[in-house]
Amino acid sequence: MTTKILTLTLLATALAFSSVIPKEQTRTSKQQSNSISTQIAYTLVKRGIDDDKALQIAQNFISENEELFFIMVSNYLHHTNIKREALFNELSKLALLRKKADFTSYSFLIKLTQSLKKTQLNSDNLKKLAAISTNNSLLQKVFV
Repeated sequence: MTTKILTLTLLATALAFSSVIPKEQTRTSKQQSNSISTQIAYTLVKRGIDDDKALQIAQNFISENEELFFIMVSNYLHHTNIKREALFNELSKLALLRKKADFTSYSFLIKLTQSLKKTQLNSDNLKKLAAISTNNSLLQKVFV
């Protein structure tokens, strides 16, 4: 309960001061979110997909809000010990299969993490994934 209150407080503070953030940082955030689709496209190109087609697949995969997707992926990477490259390999597979990545879904996070770790998850991992799912759901409500 304390974690939820702290998360909501931090989220409210971030939203309150978001108008104070300089334009340059906003541009940097957009460049980073674009780098997610670029990284997925790059991974697809390494698998033999044409550059233009890979970029189109990656952009369709992240069709909604790229900044929100970037924040959710960052949240996931921050709270798990998953390597960024491994995550992008898995996301590129999902993009190629035209499946969606729902970082607000607890079951999706479990499936993704088990796929990346190749082992069963312990109770601590499951608690972290539940917290990540809850935080990402709150973020999605704010961004929508």
